[in-house]
Amino acid sequence: MSPLLTLGNPKNPPLVFLHGFLGSGKSWLEIARPFSENYYCILPDLPGHGENISLDINSPLNFDVLTNWILRLLDEIHAPKIHLVGYSLGGRAALTFACCYPERILTLTLESASPGIVDETERARRFAEDSARAESILKDGISAFVEQWYRMPLFASLNSHPQKLSSIKESAKQNDPRWMAKVIRELSPGAQSPLWDSLPMLSFPVLLIAGAKDEKYVQVIHKMSERIPSAQKNIVPDAGHNVHAERPNKYVSLLKKSLY
Repeated sequence: MSPLLTLGNPKNPPLVFLHGFLGSGKSWLEIARPFSENYYCILPDLPGHGENISLDINSPLNFDVLTNWILRLLDEIHAPKIHLVGYSLGGRAALTFACCYPERILTLTLESASPGIVDETERARRFAEDSARAESILKDGISAFVEQWYRMPLFASLNSHPQKLSSIKESAKQNDPRWMAKVIRELSPGAQSPLWDSLPMLSFPVLLIAGAKDEKYVQVIHKMSERIPSAQKNIVPDAGHNVHAERPNKYVSLLKKSLY
């Protein structure tokens, strides 16, 4: 395991945060700090991100690998049951783990995360798109890719927070380009089996969060909430895809209500 970023007392209930593509555990610090008095906050770097690059880059990277990695992490820190929070890629990883090991979950919070693409043609199109992105990382370098990535409409609302956007991009550029190419290709939504049919079996509390300006994921969480019996959905005004970066105080408020 790579060095693990944690806040709080290990004797408190574990609260695990999983970041998105190009991110790191540090991207959750602003959110985790208010919880560190009552929870043991665990902010890992996902495989391939930040300092977590000790795995063999030539070995397959898929959601089974991610799930087993999370399981080993929890066993290492002696956390039989956890509160689990995931954003975007980290949300997909969190949902996959929760579907595989529901007995390990106390509560689940998913931000801007989808259970996957059902249509096979659309899945194939997305995989081809992410494979092309992987090639652009290797060809043009990580800095050029990050600048291009955050020009996507998905992140347009971050332009209202220029200092935060600059910090996010500078952190993203520290990632290993070979690993980022591998991650975007092998953990693409186009390479992942959809989890929609597993949603009705989630019996623990589930909090679904999307930014009002992120129309795609607003629709996704509406559909998810119809299938998850215990789901609470929240559409956050004046936010896009990265809600916890754009509206941290609101995010903390929502998470507190789901945990306490």
